[in-house]
Amino acid sequence: MIPQVLAFIITYRSNFLCDHCSVSAGPGRREVIAKDVMRLAIEQAYILPSIRVISFTGGEPSLYQDLLQDGIKLAHEKGFITRLVTNAWWAQTPESAYRFLQDFRMVGLNELNISYDDFHAAYLEAFGGEQNVLNAVRAATDLGMSVLVGSTLYPGAKISSGYLRRVFKDAGIQQEIKFLEDFVFPLGRARQKLPAHFFPSDVEKRQRGGCNDAGQTLVILPDGEVLFCCGHIVNSKAQEIMTIGSLASGTSLVEIVERMQKNVFYWWLNLEGPEAVLTELGVEKKFYRRCEACFYLGTACREKLRALAKRKEEIFAQLEVKKWPINLVSGK
Repeated sequence: MIPQVLAFIITYRSNFLCDHCSVSAGPGRREVIAKDVMRLAIEQAYILPSIRVISFTGGEPSLYQDLLQDGIKLAHEKGFITRLVTNAWWAQTPESAYRFLQDFRMVGLNELNISYDDFHAAYLEAFGGEQNVLNAVRAATDLGMSVLVGSTLYPGAKISSGYLRRVFKDAGIQQEIKFLEDFVFPLGRARQKLPAHFFPSDVEKRQRGGCNDAGQTLVILPDGEVLFCCGHIVNSKAQEIMTIGSLASGTSLVEIVERMQKNVFYWWLNLEGPEAVLTELGVEKKFYRRCEACFYLGTACREKLRALAKRKEEIFAQLEVKKWPINLVSGK
């Protein structure tokens, strides 16, 4: 459980209001990370040699361009690979896309990740539609950035990696573009807005085993809290079980990482996954995605988890028998 990526959710504000959003971002949100907290985290991340990538996401981080440029510039100066996750609303024309990205490239942006799927497409129409994605991809590749387009799928969705490959080919885009497909999680706004058939439910094909993202991706929220997971249970009652500490309280990122690496529960999720914890709790409920299982752990099983914490030494002894590759002083 060695952190490799530091991801800033710099804001929950977005100019889109996608039904599938697991962090419930939208136009009505105004939370934004303080510049001094962001800069301090980047400075302290430099002390942690395993962290190689710093990602800026949201919400829509480009709504705060000065803050975003400041963070990217400092991260670049410290030698990190920098990544921006965006919906490409700013790429209405080839010229505006190039100007926008040129400013970020000049301060050190390496990677552009574009979120585009059926959910995002409905809102991108107001800014230019699918052409925005083409404009952004061309500008980014012309400026020497690597590009990834991420899509969230559901049964009957039009936009997928295959669809996008055809669109890019027809548009004459020949540079290497990476694609990432994911599925809808019944978390955040999706839990209230989307019907059940949007969510994969074949438990025989469910994710099993440990969660590699746990501990490898550290997430810093707008209020300075640090999570040891990729963020799908942010803004839910389950967030507490994934929160390691808070930079706003004066705790350093190094101290927070040390705390994480001494936590039996976090190692358990990383190496065996939430289903193993649920089994220990006597819960046989199955989930398609690990994030759903963690949400259940942090909500319906919260009291059982607290009781389990009292047995941490016993549990650690059991885990040691399995010869886990860890050396813990004590659990949390």
